Amino acid sequence: MRVKILKTAFNLIGKKSVKDVSMREIAEACNITKPSLYYYFKDKDEICYTIIKYVLDEQNEKLKQYIEQNISLKEVLTDIFQKAYKEKTKKSLEFFLHMLDYIKGIPALEKKFKPLKEENEKLAKELFNREVKNKNINKDNVELAYYLFESCLHHIVFAPIKLINVDPKDIATSILKAIDYKNC
Repeated sequence: MRVKILKTAFNLIGKKSVKDVSMREIAEACNITKPSLYYYFKDKDEICYTIIKYVLDEQNEKLKQYIEQNISLKEVLTDIFQKAYKEKTKKSLEFFLHMLDYIKGIPALEKKFKPLKEENEKLAKELFNREVKNKNINKDNVELAYYLFESCLHHIVFAPIKLINVDPKDIATSILKAIDYKNC
């Protein structure tokens, strides 16, 4: 039932906004009573947190795999951007836009998300630092690489990429060229 509630909330929030979706609406869409919904989740914030935590945990696990398997940075970036592009076509981007907006307005949620985001950032930077050790990136370019990576990822996720017809492989290559990656 928890999974059904999360999927339902994800879809409802994607159509409206977090603020415009009530616990009553989520319960009705799941064909359960409001008290039953509260049995599984104490409030809407917990539902939202659970969804975003799942996504970030999944991303962090993938980053750890890239690091452990010593996959080249070019392959990593291409894979990440291609997956983000595919996910964009399957999932509601509106959900993530609404969530980012919602989280910024609630200090308790911002505080809960901070460690998850920091872990994600740490792992991403570890990928770039590995390339410094392999002498593929100048140490001074790690922050730039991370910034470009984040910016491009947000661009793929939040912009209408299909309209401008950008290939995710080209984005990965552009980042590598911008940071003077040796094996580009």
